[in-house]
Amino acid sequence: MKLTKKEISDFTQNFLEEDKSNKDITSKYFIDRKQKAKAIFFSEENMVLSGINIVLNIFKKNCKNFKLLFKLNDGKEIKKKTKILVLEGNARDILSIERTALNLLQHLSGISTLTSKFNKKIKFSKTILLDTRKTTPGLRKLEKYATFVGGARNHRMDLEERFMIKDNHLFLDKDIFKKIKKMTINQRNNLIIECDNLFQVKKAIFLKIKHILLDNMNLKKMKEACKLIKKNAKIEVSGGINLQNIKKISNIGVDFISVGQITQSAPAVKINLELENI
Repeated sequence: MKLTKKEISDFTQNFLEEDKSNKDITSKYFIDRKQKAKAIFFSEENMVLSGINIVLNIFKKNCKNFKLLFKLNDGKEIKKKTKILVLEGNARDILSIERTALNLLQHLSGISTLTSKFNKKIKFSKTILLDTRKTTPGLRKLEKYATFVGGARNHRMDLEERFMIKDNHLFLDKDIFKKIKKMTINQRNNLIIECDNLFQVKKAIFLKIKHILLDNMNLKKMKEACKLIKKNAKIEVSGGINLQNIKKISNIGVDFISVGQITQSAPAVKINLELENI
């Protein structure tokens, strides 16, 4: 997954407007307008880096004639106390965007770091780690980019991308299986159905649905479902996945494991920014 230049530009413009970076009354009052400074970003813990190009775009939009001295790239696994990014520029400009830049870099790197931990647990299996739509409103593209950097494959981006029948759809429409029968082959091939019991799994197999999601099943039920499905459909598992059980689940031989935690609950990593007079 890649972010376009326009997407990066639009995001950073919104971030800067939110913080009123061009109206930093503190820096304008106390810091000389000609003062220059060196900005050094460094890690305070082990992490997988994500968001560097967005941070650079923040500097580009808000810092006149800044100079890039050093940077690491997204996806880099780094240790504690590692330099991430070093720039020189106007001190006022740097102070006005330091919080925006740090917030973003810490948040996205936190997602990529947690994603990497999950991905490493299943690296010797055929199972692919997927992200979900459990993202922060307005930040989905960035957060899914961070999961991609951490080693996950992106699940559907939005509700238009694929049909996905979940438990609430089944509760609300008792004729849902009849409607599936009326779908075209292309529509049915673009359908994911969530099953939380073996009866639903059997119905999905009968209807020749090609992607079956086993939701919140225990290990025993997952194994039974996999025996029923065999090679008739791609098998995805979701619900209750954590770092302690993901490897055991992948050993069953499922195709995908989707984990909401990597975006919904990823803690921000610790990154510091030090300024030096020039």
